[in-house]
Amino acid sequence: MPTRSHGKKRIDKPAAKQPRKKDATVKQDGAPKRKASLPANRLQLAACAAATFGAAGAYWVWAALLPSKVDLRPKPTLVVPRDVGMQAAPSFTLASSVPGCTIERGYANRHIVGPERFGISSPKECMKFCRESSCNCWSWKDDGFCRTGTAQTCNYIASEDDDRWMYGSCTMEKSVPPPARPTVVPLVPAQPAAAAAPELPFNPSLLRTSAPVALTTQGKGGNTEAVKGTSQVSTAAPAPLLAATQRVETSEKPQLQATGASKEDLLKAPKSNATVCPVLMITHQRAEYLKRALGSLFRYRTKPQTYPIIASQDGEDAEVKAVLQKYQATGALQFLHFTPKAFLPTGYKRLSAHYGWALGQVFDVLGYRQVVILEEDLEIAVDFFSYFEATLPLLQSDPKLFCVSAWNDNGRPDLVQNATAIYRSDFFPGLGWMLLSSFWNEVKGKWPNEYWDDFLRRSDIRLERHCLRPEVSRTHTFGEKGVSHGQYYKQHLASNMLNDKVVDWVSMNLSHVATASAFDLFLSQQVKTAKLIRLEELKGNQVDSPIAVQYADKEWKKVAQHFGLMEDQKAGVRRGSYRGVLPFAWNGQATYLVRDWPLN
Repeated sequence: MPTRSHGKKRIDKPAAKQPRKKDATVKQDGAPKRKASLPANRLQLAACAAATFGAAGAYWVWAALLPSKVDLRPKPTLVVPRDVGMQAAPSFTLASSVPGCTIERGYANRHIVGPERFGISSPKECMKFCRESSCNCWSWKDDGFCRTGTAQTCNYIASEDDDRWMYGSCTMEKSVPPPARPTVVPLVPAQPAAAAAPELPFNPSLLRTSAPVALTTQGKGGNTEAVKGTSQVSTAAPAPLLAATQRVETSEKPQLQATGASKEDLLKAPKSNATVCPVLMITHQRAEYLKRALGSLFRYRTKPQTYPIIASQDGEDAEVKAVLQKYQATGALQFLHFTPKAFLPTGYKRLSAHYGWALGQVFDVLGYRQVVILEEDLEIAVDFFSYFEATLPLLQSDPKLFCVSAWNDNGRPDLVQNATAIYRSDFFPGLGWMLLSSFWNEVKGKWPNEYWDDFLRRSDIRLERHCLRPEVSRTHTFGEKGVSHGQYYKQHLASNMLNDKVVDWVSMNLSHVATASAFDLFLSQQVKTAKLIRLEELKGNQVDSPIAVQYADKEWKKVAQHFGLMEDQKAGVRRGSYRGVLPFAWNGQATYLVRDWPLN
């Protein structure tokens, strides 16, 4: 009878299973103990969790499967005592905290409303920024990113790279001991006092606010998000007055470098920021354009202490950065660097996000009250600064104005004649313009994802307010290459005339544009004294006196094409027009296209 080998297997099978069954629970010292080795399926579960939920999910799955005596779950709070280091994960050292601040591992950046800084070497350095400003929460990442500001709750938010993030809260104190490494910091002026005091330089980077600052953060697509529960920025000049020779010690690496102005310029600086109007240069990746724009700017600026220059670069273009760093090294400008936190698919989205971020830095972080904005493809006229110096008081005093622009959309040489003419307009021109912090506070919570200029032209944003604009432009664009791909450039923009006459705007009488009622009276008189004529009556385009041509809305394009004007409109408003009236020059004579007012 053949041997039945399978029979032996049946007999041995219970015996073979027995040891494995006993291995499931091994008693040692009278207490049960789990098996030390991890089965392969636990590794599989951890891998699946990593693929689905990221590193954080894999960590929790792994921790849940470990023996009960090995508790690797994160503690709810890791507060580091003052001046005591703490070793964390390999190759990552948790630096000492700053007195008055806590330090914990995790990601709290999304909670914080406040400025971002880069190149910050340690959490301690980030905490110092927080302690020296109106800040109650900070967040730092090991690639040198730091955000400080205000948060309703400065607590942990799970993320996939929590081990790279630190955060904590700081108590806000009025006085903070100076940090360790010495650097000379430009000085801050006081409010004018009764007693005579030496003139001191104004440094906006040392502004303090008396309450938590209401800022905006970049949302998806570059949109800004207002944060509730915080007070508005205080624009009053700071109270501390530092001696002219005092040195302030600091270990900060500020996001904005010091102005680096000469000692003579600093001593001439204004005592208040009420008249300090920085020029914000928006730049991206056109280094040659930027050189030309900055060259024009520095050529005609005569008051560097009144018009400090801040350049804001979007992206990492090496040539642009080299140009800015060269000027920065000589103290000619301050340098902002914008890096969007989310992918922005179009140039218009990126430009809008950059504008919103840069304006937030100038107004909400630095505390300026007004700013003039230029882009890297604009050069300025010889009287550019005189123009804005004269119009700033008008903008500050009249609530019916929301901007002053140096640009005329219909500024070709054949359409202009008077270099001293200035008008109100319902249309936002842009291309070298000034706004106030009060207007920024209105719009920053609504800032658009794209087409920021058309956003400012909307009726619900403009609210029947006007801009001032000249007849002869004080800026000229040479930017054929750009986000708009040269739209209108060859047909209209390239040939626009840049003023070359020196006009002392400060000494001019601008009362006719100082208020809406004064300009209504002025413009209606100009139109009514002009010769009223129909378009068909213009024979040979010859006129010998000022004329007024009335048009209907349906005839607008035909009339605009006849005179070579820009025929498009935004939000129902034609470029350069006021209450439907468009002033320009035609064959050396003042000409007014009139829809109804003031003739009807």
